[in-house]
Amino acid sequence: ADHAPVVLAPQAAPTGKKVAVVGAGVAGLAAARQLALRGHAVKVLEKHAAPGGMMIQGIPAFRLPRDIVEREIRQVGATGVDICCNVNVGKDVTLTQLAEDFDAVVLAAGTLRPNLLDIPGSQFKAIEHGLNFLFEVNELGRRHIGRSVVVIGGGYTAMDCARTALRLGAQGGVVYRRAREDMVVLPGELEALLEEGGNLETNCTPQVFLGEGRR
Repeated sequence: ADHAPVVLAPQAAPTGKKVAVVGAGVAGLAAARQLALRGHAVKVLEKHAAPGGMMIQGIPAFRLPRDIVEREIRQVGATGVDICCNVNVGKDVTLTQLAEDFDAVVLAAGTLRPNLLDIPGSQFKAIEHGLNFLFEVNELGRRHIGRSVVVIGGGYTAMDCARTALRLGAQGGVVYRRAREDMVVLPGELEALLEEGGNLETNCTPQVFLGEGRR
């Protein structure tokens, strides 16, 4: 397949306006490209080392190949968008500074708010949020998770966590509070988990975590 970037033609003449976009995830990159096509000078500020957001931090490479993501990002850059990584807005530069230096500021930093179960034992070190686990594996190179893993949930993040854990050598699968037909995943997702050696327990809700080693 041809992986050369597709460069879209500008839709308007240069406006002389400057726009800062905070966050180089899907929303930030999409907004930046559209603004650039309309003639504005756009700078994207990303706090992590690479652009892509959840496309690279959360979604595993076996689901979304990185060459596809990189091609899409090159296409955004080809419109004239300046993507600056390792810039933490609020620390390296303030919103007040951005508002003074740019004609407009787009906040697309994401709305990640971990949803952890509020039950006894939830403070144990071995219990972690799925998106944090995926970020450490996908972006920080984490390769250890332990021998036995249980993933609580029934959506895409749960499937990604379980299938990633299997690839790291763990055994286990997914525990879901409702029936199998209530799971919010595309056809084939659960089948892929089972074919790869994972398991599924339905109509189960954790009541307490037992163990040692609190944070």
